[in-house]
Amino acid sequence: MFVTPTIFMWLVVIGLIAYRCHRYLFDRPKNFPSGPPKLPLLGGYAIMLMLNFYHLHRAANKLCEYYKTKMLGIYLGSFPTIIINDFGTVKEVLNRVEFDGRPDLFIARMREKNFLLRGIFFTQGPDWKEQRRFILRYLRDYGFGRRFDELEAETNSEILTLMELIRYGPKHKHELEFLAKDGSAMVPNLFFACFANSFLYVLSGERINREDAEILFQTGKYAMMFQRYGDDYGTIYSLLPWMRHFFPNQTRYRTIREGSLGVNRFIESIIQKRLETHEEGHVRCFLDLYFNEMKKTAPRNEETRFTFQHDQMVLGIVDFFFPAISGATTQMALLLERLLWHPEVVQKMQAEIDDVVGNGRLPSLDDRINLPYTEATLREGMRLDTLVPSGVAHLAMKDTTLRGYDIPKDTILVLGLDYIHMQKDVWGDPENFRPERFLDHRGRLSLAKDVSVPFGAGKRLCAGETFARNTMFLILSALVQNFNLQKRPGDKMPDFGKRDTGIIISPKDYWLKFEPR
Repeated sequence: MFVTPTIFMWLVVIGLIAYRCHRYLFDRPKNFPSGPPKLPLLGGYAIMLMLNFYHLHRAANKLCEYYKTKMLGIYLGSFPTIIINDFGTVKEVLNRVEFDGRPDLFIARMREKNFLLRGIFFTQGPDWKEQRRFILRYLRDYGFGRRFDELEAETNSEILTLMELIRYGPKHKHELEFLAKDGSAMVPNLFFACFANSFLYVLSGERINREDAEILFQTGKYAMMFQRYGDDYGTIYSLLPWMRHFFPNQTRYRTIREGSLGVNRFIESIIQKRLETHEEGHVRCFLDLYFNEMKKTAPRNEETRFTFQHDQMVLGIVDFFFPAISGATTQMALLLERLLWHPEVVQKMQAEIDDVVGNGRLPSLDDRINLPYTEATLREGMRLDTLVPSGVAHLAMKDTTLRGYDIPKDTILVLGLDYIHMQKDVWGDPENFRPERFLDHRGRLSLAKDVSVPFGAGKRLCAGETFARNTMFLILSALVQNFNLQKRPGDKMPDFGKRDTGIIISPKDYWLKFEPR
């Protein structure tokens, strides 16, 4: 067959187009993990949305199974990314300093009113190190991240208020939304004030009384708007920021932005109240220390550089307040759902607490060593219901290698924390709610058996881990000491399949009946 020059030219053009399309779809960095093709605009993120729109970490699990790999190479938009679903590899990433970076995703910028990168969670570099060191160093002086008798006393005061809320029902108008007179309460809303006030005492030396606590419950709802409606891969507008201008409702941009800024406004009000009475040289609380540092330094107005300045102070504090008011409260809500299905676990905790503490006082942190089953139950809840299923994305700070693969600088690493907490070769029967897995043959807590990482590890370890563990232990032990847990009459038992996955995993708001013992 004779091919004319025109036909030949068209064949060459078609061939070149096909070659370029193939290169676009399947090219990846040299010696990079295998994975799905890079589709236009969204890359592999589009494939994840098609596989499981509501639970992207489960979509990632399916892709890992399909490509028969524990390290999946994928593009999130134009960002080369590796999703890691292997216990040993996740632990290695968490403990290697070259993976301590954070990607510049838009969801991190939208938390700040001028779209600047601020705070601790989503920043990196020398400014991050300076701020993290200062904030942790001086919050610790007021009880954050360590055992502190004054903070425990304030937390117990909050728990007593919580007990009063449950036993006697709503007393103020705003409480009608989440409390009923029959001992039922809406979870996680019930816990907003208790966790928030414990942190506020660390921050400012003050807490908000019950009659004025409406602001805490509203702020808790704002925090949940951000946590529930983002996603664990940065949301679509982190890949295509322009979409927020055309589809602000469909992408939930407005909801997430409103939630984030609502929390910021509350923290700014706390800061302003303290600033109005601040006297140089007179230190009453952590905020005074930060005010003093602000007076020594000139602020930076760059997008990614900051020092001791107002916008950084707000987001730095928000990064510690968010987990308290929405993270720990949601973790409690997830655990209480499990306990509804496992009344035998509640009975074992109650027997242990009755034997060690009795009913004349609340359990304390001193009792913790003698309440191993209660502590193990809390740890099992955090393992089985990993709050942040994919963690917070890491970034390779330089060209390096990982498990035989080449990792170019600026590669995003997403850690499958939920997956490794359900890895059968590590846990044996991971799908079972079994607190005994953390106890030794004598019934004592064995830290060697708890290899879970719900708070991460290394330099990027969640700074609020000790605060969260202590506060959740005190609240959980007090609740089961004083109440039996039941579903509200007429309600169905919790359906774990109907949970939402945003930045965190969360149940739908539900009512729980607390029956006095």
